Amino acid sequence: MKTIKIVHCADIHLGSELSILGNKAAVRKAEIKGTFFNILKLCRDENVELLLIAGDLFDDVHVNKNLLCEIRDGFDAIKDTTVVIAPGNHDPASSDSPYVIKNFWPKNVIIFKNSLEKVEIKDSSVCVWGTAFLSTQSKSSMIKNFKNVDDGLINICVVHGELVAQNQRSRYNPITEKQISDSKMDYIALGHIHKKTDVLKAGSTFYAYSGCPEGRGFDELDEKGIYIGTISKDICKLDYRRVCGRMNIELRVDISNAQNARTAADIIIDKMKLRFGEKYAENLYKIDLYGMLSNNVNIDINDIRLFLCDVFFIKLKDSTRMNIDFDNLSDEITLKNVFVRKMLERIDNAEPKEKEKLYMALKIGLRAFSCEVKYNED
Repeated sequence: MKTIKIVHCADIHLGSELSILGNKAAVRKAEIKGTFFNILKLCRDENVELLLIAGDLFDDVHVNKNLLCEIRDGFDAIKDTTVVIAPGNHDPASSDSPYVIKNFWPKNVIIFKNSLEKVEIKDSSVCVWGTAFLSTQSKSSMIKNFKNVDDGLINICVVHGELVAQNQRSRYNPITEKQISDSKMDYIALGHIHKKTDVLKAGSTFYAYSGCPEGRGFDELDEKGIYIGTISKDICKLDYRRVCGRMNIELRVDISNAQNARTAADIIIDKMKLRFGEKYAENLYKIDLYGMLSNNVNIDINDIRLFLCDVFFIKLKDSTRMNIDFDNLSDEITLKNVFVRKMLERIDNAEPKEKEKLYMALKIGLRAFSCEVKYNED
């Protein structure tokens, strides 16, 4: 039986600035590039015949020249692998795109630059189909017109777009399950959605989103990777493989039992280790701290952060509440007591969106009475 070994990846977004990461942005930028080169190495080491890149290889069309040459040379170094690129909405095949530079890309690279077209891979019994974004949007589906599909070949399509329900709209190449079924492809490699799906099937056609190989923010959580395996007529044997060096993780941590910043940090580290073992510090974390803290316990999240300095990147949110003992809140008219009662009244009457801000104001105010507010208080 004729088979072909493939890697399916998408949404690498090389060149993304990652400014949200502050002084760690340059490191992550280099790591994302490194992960892509690891994918190329995997293709060479495991004799992958077809590397499918389903859009947004670059974060935009204005690609740094050195980066562009590195990627070109990386493709040239895997001559036994055919690289197929379907430009996405971030890196469309527009007139100023690096994809349209003449005589730049190696001979083993196929880049789709127009509406749906096909290329038969010499000596492999495979026909690859694809299409390209020509600008940052495409409101009509780009995979409507599969014509003259040779059922004697393994037909694979690579495309960037958004899977939608029938008659649902999208600005990013809306693709329906019926269109996938009608395509008569053996496999469709999808890009645009940064979270992987299982390998699915519509009619006789298998399809999947591989997701992105490295998460760039906290909307791209947990393990990231690629699909690798073989495609043949009516058979799809693809495995998902992690390739990311770090993960973006969201955690909620109850620090009710913490007495100070040190013990709060210990609770957080225990939670990290429970999920990720001794390599917990390699990840990027967004942590929501919650729980009821005694009125006499004042914990500054900036101090907690100091005790977590070994973690690559951490973003803390303080959602703790103060356990105010109303029985011991005297009726004496003091500025502090008046402040607490007034703030609690406002909190009780506030809209849900305002309550969090008012709780924070209450905590900062009580700390101010104890002379514990720092100049850089958030």
